[in-house]
Amino acid sequence: MKLKTVALTGVLSLAGLGLVGAGAHAVFTATTTSAQTITAGTLSVAVSSPGATCTAWDSFDQCTAITLPAAGPVGSVFDTTPTVITLTNTGTIPAYYKNETISQTNTNSTFESEIGFCEYGTGGTAVGAYVGVDWNGLLSSALGTTDVSGDLGGYATNPNSFILQPGATGTYSVDFFAGEASSVCGTGKGLWQVPPTPVASLTNGAEGGSVTVTISYSVTDQPPS
Repeated sequence: MKLKTVALTGVLSLAGLGLVGAGAHAVFTATTTSAQTITAGTLSVAVSSPGATCTAWDSFDQCTAITLPAAGPVGSVFDTTPTVITLTNTGTIPAYYKNETISQTNTNSTFESEIGFCEYGTGGTAVGAYVGVDWNGLLSSALGTTDVSGDLGGYATNPNSFILQPGATGTYSVDFFAGEASSVCGTGKGLWQVPPTPVASLTNGAEGGSVTVTISYSVTDQPPS
């Protein structure tokens, strides 16, 4: 009787140890994951104008440089037909206007020094697009680079102005004159000079000359600081 009891007790003890061992090694697990794809945008602005010829394209096959139809021959008093130029954000991220550079090449320095230049903002769908006179006076006084970010859009008071959102446009017109006011700018003052520079008739020294004017706008993906 005692042996059976001992034997039974031994079996129960072993069973108990087995149950305890199985419970100690059971582990509950749970897993969570998260994934995010980041895509770099494209900064691309195209330029266009009626009758213009495209002369350069960016890596996204958008036109970035155009040549406008030639004007003239002109007399000593003239005003060329205004030409409207359109900038279009063909990229996928906003484009902030930064600088405008006006340069020229000529065959006659007298003609270059006497010709007048009118640039007029005609609007577009850009945020804060400017409408009004940008420059109205002698071309020679407008040459160089202008910080557009602190100029056209009034960034000093509104840093979110004059932004080309994807698909948006900014437009401006240009014409050249002498001896009379521009048909677009009239006698209004431009943003870059006060008052407008007077432009007299061409002198004899300007005869036979030609001037090629290039206007370049630069944009950035970062708002001005």
